[in-house]
Amino acid sequence: MLDKSITDFLKDTIIPPVCCVCGRISPDYLCSRCASEILPLSNAGCCKYCGRPFTDTGHDLKGTGETCSFCKAEEYNFTAHRSFTLYRGNMKKIIVKFKYGKIYNLKNILAGFLHSVYRDFFSMEDIDYVDTVPGEHTAVLTEYFAMKYRIPFIQNILRIKKTERQGKLGMDERKVNILNCFKLRDCLAYRNKNILLIDDVWTTGSTLKEISRIINRAGSKKIFLLTLARGA
Repeated sequence: MLDKSITDFLKDTIIPPVCCVCGRISPDYLCSRCASEILPLSNAGCCKYCGRPFTDTGHDLKGTGETCSFCKAEEYNFTAHRSFTLYRGNMKKIIVKFKYGKIYNLKNILAGFLHSVYRDFFSMEDIDYVDTVPGEHTAVLTEYFAMKYRIPFIQNILRIKKTERQGKLGMDERKVNILNCFKLRDCLAYRNKNILLIDDVWTTGSTLKEISRIINRAGSKKIFLLTLARGA
C-alpha cells in the first residue's frame, strides 16, 4: 500500500485542489486572495445581544453595553449572538456551496471562521454542550467544530413539523412559520447547562430565537448563539 502522503501527492498532481470561490489552483479550498475579501465584523461595534453592527465603527465589538433598537423592542431567551461576517460576497458563495451543493470538504474552513468568533467572545464561558439547528449541513459543520475544539456535541434538537422556507417570508411571517417546530430529545439534558448553539446564517434570527426559547424552557443556564454570517 502506498504511503498516504504519496497518494495525496499523486491525487493533487492529477487533480490539483482549486479554490471553491474563484476556481484557481490553490493549496486549500479557499485561496488567500478570496479569503482576504471576507471581512470579519470584529473591528466594528455591535449590539451586546444580537450582534447587529452599529454604523459608528468607534464602538468596541467586545461589549459596549449598548443595545440595538430591535433588541430593545423584544425579550430574548439567549445571552448573546455573534457572527463572523455579513452574508454577502465570498462568504455567501461558500455557504451556498456547502449547504445546497453539499460540498462538505469546506467544513474545515467554515469551522475556522466560527472558531475565530468563539475564541474572541465565548471561549471564556464554561460551555457544557454545543448543538445546532436540525439539518444535514449544520450537523456536519457542528460535529466537526465540536470534535476539533473538544466541546461535546449533544444533538438534542428535533424538527417536528415541516415549514415554508424562511427565506421566502417576511419577519413576522417567519416568527409564525417557525413557532413550535422543534422539540428536545431529552428535556433534562440542558438543565443548568451553558449551551453554544450553531447555525449558518442569522437573517432575522427567528429560528435561533425559537430554539433558544425551548432550550431556555428546559432550564438551561446560558445560551450563546454562533453563526457564520448575518444578513445585516
